[in-house]
Amino acid sequence: MILYHRKQTQPSNRRTITNNNSENALHTNDRIISILTSIHTIRIFGVVFLIGISQGIIAPTFGYVAGIGDILIGVTAIPMAYIIKKGHSWARQGSIICNSMGMADLVIAIYLGVTTSQFFAATSTTMTAWPWIIIATVGVPSLLTIHFVIFWLLRSYRYKE
Repeated sequence: MILYHRKQTQPSNRRTITNNNSENALHTNDRIISILTSIHTIRIFGVVFLIGISQGIIAPTFGYVAGIGDILIGVTAIPMAYIIKKGHSWARQGSIICNSMGMADLVIAIYLGVTTSQFFAATSTTMTAWPWIIIATVGVPSLLTIHFVIFWLLRSYRYKE
């Protein structure tokens, strides 16, 4: 009788473990989205574009947009990561808005960097020299990829009730 009782409880335990695993997977996505969002705090260093404008080595048209946009996205990254981690009901919508703005900032900065470099030779020379070249060749593609991954993970995001 005891053996029969144990056999009956084991399948129900397995179902519970399966449900917990799926719930844990959702919370793991929350953590991953939160970590990926917090990586964007590096964009606070967009202040170097403003410094470059003051030194005359970056075109103001490009520098102001890239610098101020990066600073704003970097400053909002930590509160957004916290909101996602806590699972607020509007975290998904807020993350979509912040990621869209961050992505738009990068695309606009690329466009302005390409178009203004023709008219402001110092920008072209600066952005193709070390260490500035790292921003264009590593930083921007990495951050765009992170934005795409966050959008992908947000498809299955559910807020905690």
